Amino acid sequence: MRENPPLRTVIAWAVITVLAVFGIFAPSIFGMDGFKGGYAISFLSFFMVIAGIIVIAIYAGRAKAVNRILRSDNLLAHWTYAPDEWNKYAEKEYVTERKVKRALFYVIAGFALFFGVLFFIIDRESGKWVLVMMLVLIGIIAFTAWFTSWYNYRQNKKYLGETYITSESVYMNRQLHTWHGLGARLESVNLDKKGEQQILELTYSAPTRTGLQDYTVRVPVPKGKEKEAAKVLEKFSE
Repeated sequence: MRENPPLRTVIAWAVITVLAVFGIFAPSIFGMDGFKGGYAISFLSFFMVIAGIIVIAIYAGRAKAVNRILRSDNLLAHWTYAPDEWNKYAEKEYVTERKVKRALFYVIAGFALFFGVLFFIIDRESGKWVLVMMLVLIGIIAFTAWFTSWYNYRQNKKYLGETYITSESVYMNRQLHTWHGLGARLESVNLDKKGEQQILELTYSAPTRTGLQDYTVRVPVPKGKEKEAAKVLEKFSE
């Protein structure tokens, strides 16, 4: 797994940004009347440039982090998996992720529905729009929860897993999890020995618009690597 997906994203958005820069000046270059679509094209292209710069800045950092992991000589672990054990993990992870996201969805949807109904009771006229917005929000959250679980499952089934673990990040099956910089930090590390396959669970937090949010990455331990996993846990405990 020597590929660097964030780097491909950077390249793609760099091309889009260059085209958007050209789009800003295209109406004047081709003599297009501003009031007949020229200003709209320039305005839209300008915002595409801003969006492109933001996306490139974010993914350039992630591409650099992935590249650093792939070239690192100080890995805590580098694991590959047999097809059968990776498939078992993929199926179990899909069930686990769906349960976690379903529980989170019920909590958020419950609060949204409660406040939507509350505003509707207080003020029928304006409250109905609040209720509609809350129902739309619930729909968006439901789709997001379903799509992210499905996409991760699809990626796990499409690619045979491989994991790189460093002191500041995990790069597993083309997905980067890092707690280095920007206020992120590692919260806990646990080795789950239940079941046939041990799971190394790393929970980290990262800042979002609403405050710190926790993320958990569950790394399967390959057969024969149980002692190495224990050493990784010990290293993090230090």
